Amino acid sequence: MAAVQRRQPLPPASHKLRRGEPACSGTAPPPVCRYWKSGHCVRKPCRFLHADPAQAPPPSVVVAKKRSNTWVNTSSKIAKPSAATDGGEAAVPPVPPTTTKPSPATNVVGAAVPPVPPTKPDQPPVRVQEQPVGGVWCVGDGIRGVARLEGHSKAVTGVAVPEGSGKLFSGSLDGTVRAWDCATGQCVRVAPVQEGEVGRLIAMGPWVLLGVRGAVRALHAGSGNELRLRLPAAAAQVTALLAEDDERLFAGAEDGAIYMWRLDRERQRFDEVAALAGHGGHAVASLAQGKGALYSGAADGGIRVWDLETRRCVCSFAGHASIVTALLCWDRFLLSSSVDGTVKAWRSKPDHGDVDPELEVHYTHREEGERVVAMDGTHDAGKKPVLLVSRGDGVVRVYDLPSFKPRGQIRCNGEVTAMSLRTPGVAFTGDASGEVRVVKWTPAAAS
Repeated sequence: MAAVQRRQPLPPASHKLRRGEPACSGTAPPPVCRYWKSGHCVRKPCRFLHADPAQAPPPSVVVAKKRSNTWVNTSSKIAKPSAATDGGEAAVPPVPPTTTKPSPATNVVGAAVPPVPPTKPDQPPVRVQEQPVGGVWCVGDGIRGVARLEGHSKAVTGVAVPEGSGKLFSGSLDGTVRAWDCATGQCVRVAPVQEGEVGRLIAMGPWVLLGVRGAVRALHAGSGNELRLRLPAAAAQVTALLAEDDERLFAGAEDGAIYMWRLDRERQRFDEVAALAGHGGHAVASLAQGKGALYSGAADGGIRVWDLETRRCVCSFAGHASIVTALLCWDRFLLSSSVDGTVKAWRSKPDHGDVDPELEVHYTHREEGERVVAMDGTHDAGKKPVLLVSRGDGVVRVYDLPSFKPRGQIRCNGEVTAMSLRTPGVAFTGDASGEVRVVKWTPAAAS
């Protein structure tokens, strides 16, 4: 695919200055020509600056409308590109030294947590740890570390809060699912999984869904009803799960197949709809859904676009040099991350229509020297879009969108392999050490 040679930030949802509008008047200098900065201005003369004015303020990020917390794309296809604007990058603030003593443990809403009772000898210890005052593991503008939940002995592969349960569920490669009380932070249940390792865990309404070997297990958090959705290949491990619209469930397997079910709410069951094949035997590592389209990323770096009405692949391309660890539909773009250390923003080529669209790279963000093992997006306390990027060194970086300006970081004991951002105002992470961390969004400082 054609790559953008000059790195540019993603365009904001709307622009203060549009083509045909007059330039600034008075003593303020005219704005810099965005086409000149990208090397494509052909206007002679051009009424905008073809130079960087001294001490020019960075461009502002304007968010035109509130979007859903899960960032479901609003169109069945990725929209055609619009003109881009430029913006700078800022460094992540250094972690401040602290000599303060730890504060009492608190729950996700800041209430005091009673001491955790002693565990049984045959169970691993469960502890709720609160960060010291001033924070050493969560720093940044508009984010605050709340709690650390320890209990899993291996990597956490999924965290989710099903509707109406008041519980946080976590799944792990240690073969267990834990339920944590959101009011106290205590582990209230440890359930072993018959199939062994939990490959993925997500929530779909009141349902907790586990991706295991040969099946997807569904547990209704309210009624306790359990279902087992079997895969045709009994030995295939589920490697990706997606339930974006609370109606359709998608499961990607290590054999490259994608399975689709539809939830029958009246009968409280999942009806099998289709099986999609096309990744050539490479494991499906990530899934994302836009209205009318499904996007899948594989272990070989390939990305496929599926029409959900016809259930056929309408676009296939080599997205990355290695595993595609996450996909996300945001605004006009498809975002993808990979262990090759990049996050890419894709858009439809301008010379292609809505039928069989072809994508091209609009912007590439690089985590220098580090793998990107997970990625997800949400809105902060001020309803502004933010992107969380998990790196191989155990740091989750928080970026503003569309500028990719760093605003904070979450430091964990190992690489964060699972994130859940669907609960308003809260973010959950699970890392390779088996620890779950809770982060709250707080009002950001005025810029």
